[in-house]
Amino acid sequence: MMGRSPPRSRASRPRCSVRKGGNLAAGPRSADKLSAVALYVVSDLHLGESTLASMFRDEDQGRRFTEVCTRVASEPDGELILLGDIFDLTAACPPHKGLTQFGVSLDVPIEDKPPRPLPAVMKSIREHNPTALDALEKLSAQAPVTLVPGNHDRHLGEGGGREALDAAGLPKVGIETMAARRVLDKWVVLQHGHQWDPSNATPTGGGETMTAVIHHAVIPFLRHITPRLNVHIDPDRLVALRPEERVIPVLERWLRPGVFERFIDALLAILVENGALARPLAWVTTPSLLRWRLKDDDDLWERAGASALAVLEGVKSLPGKPPPPDVLVLGHTHVMDWAVQDGRPGVQRLYVNLGTWSARATDAAGPMDAAMPLLQIDADSRQLRAQMVDCSRRWRPLQRFEVDR
Repeated sequence: MMGRSPPRSRASRPRCSVRKGGNLAAGPRSADKLSAVALYVVSDLHLGESTLASMFRDEDQGRRFTEVCTRVASEPDGELILLGDIFDLTAACPPHKGLTQFGVSLDVPIEDKPPRPLPAVMKSIREHNPTALDALEKLSAQAPVTLVPGNHDRHLGEGGGREALDAAGLPKVGIETMAARRVLDKWVVLQHGHQWDPSNATPTGGGETMTAVIHHAVIPFLRHITPRLNVHIDPDRLVALRPEERVIPVLERWLRPGVFERFIDALLAILVENGALARPLAWVTTPSLLRWRLKDDDDLWERAGASALAVLEGVKSLPGKPPPPDVLVLGHTHVMDWAVQDGRPGVQRLYVNLGTWSARATDAAGPMDAAMPLLQIDADSRQLRAQMVDCSRRWRPLQRFEVDR
């Protein structure tokens, strides 16, 4: 555990507020200069519903998350920042159209269906993850908790988002489009990071449609078909794949050759129907071309790291134009990263990517990465310290960074 700071009244630490309707109001907390602080940051938990393939196991990861909440509550100046994709709302939303035809093409009993109201989805997620969300509700009554929406839970930063979070029993969790904290003379800037990913920067970029298709078309298809002899099909594994487009080579391993070709045709058709793929491209798209696309998407974490270091060097700007960061924290890529930009002694800067708490798979059969990374940022009157730990292994330290004011 990192060194604790002397107690200080929470009343002196104003928080960001959110007006009704989900409109964000920048509170003075964002620009607060903190000389004694204990920030805790997690991202990409992907809490979802019981009716869908699950990326977060409440009986396991929920207990670990409860330990995080307990630790934050024990700090006199603790704050928990939830850095996006905490709730998998895009997975709960079916594609706009094409499900019925997908089912007909592959003999699967699924049909088009309308999206449910956001508060109902959030209530369902709360019911499916009682351990984690009971702990979060309790913590939010004791210490500042701030949600920075990502691409999978962007809805909570839009109209109706505040009401949806309230419906999940989390009325005291604040919402900010990004977080900026002044610690000593340093700026710590925290964003989810999807703005640099063209597929997920906007709802129409294609990534959101792919998520909906996987959960509401591909997963039901896999649960319905008879497996090949000597091949184990694990539908839940599919949602752990990153990038999501890796579903193509994995299904090529799982499905019979004739079934695989039918599946590709049906998948391309539903993507075209929902605007995620242009029809002329669908005519010429082959598994080989899809593999080439996968290679480009698999480099996302490296491209994110290069962009982040360019920001620390001052040659690139962050979306939203926050203050130039001394510590930049992102999520989204599902790959942990830690890079120090060297400068004069005492002016080193740090880039951190928090990876994900959801199990991460890259292939059809290998073991899944089950790390649960947590970033701690601690400061006293003279020094800022950052530490990455793995909560799945008794808070085993992974990386550490120290810089004097």
